Amino acid sequence: MHKRLLAMMLAMSCASALADTPAASGPAGHAVGEEAAVLAALDRYMLAISANDLDAMASMQTPDGMTYRARAVTGGGMEIVGRPNSYWIDPARKDNHTYRERYWSPTVLIRGSLATVWAPYEFWIDGKTSHCGVDQFDFVKVNGVWRVANSMWTVEPDACNELRPADAAAIRPAD
Repeated sequence: MHKRLLAMMLAMSCASALADTPAASGPAGHAVGEEAAVLAALDRYMLAISANDLDAMASMQTPDGMTYRARAVTGGGMEIVGRPNSYWIDPARKDNHTYRERYWSPTVLIRGSLATVWAPYEFWIDGKTSHCGVDQFDFVKVNGVWRVANSMWTVEPDACNELRPADAAAIRPAD
């Protein structure tokens, strides 16, 4: 009888522990409810890039962040170039080209006021595909607003067929 009572108590304890365990919805501490807000911030940033709107880009990023570009080089390997966020919004960089950047299939990770988005993308210059690659954006939430803190991307001109989504409806932001 004593063993049966002990077994029942153990079973009830395990069941109670399992009932208190939250359902898996991503990495520990992942803030699922913030995904839409982070992706909306990235969509706005992509639209500012596409509009060559340096002021809008500046308002959506942190001034002290960094960017890293990894460009495929002939013969294999990648050339890595790092620049501060301020480089991309310098008025001296303003030109008459038209740009368009779109992404799809984002992976979003969020913990508190920090978020990361990893996604394949395509970049156009003057209406023609320049290259595809993978974007990685780090966001920080400052005063309730998600801002681009850091970013990295690969430049892979020969990877577009491999990376483009099968369903064009998955491309963000919408035109």
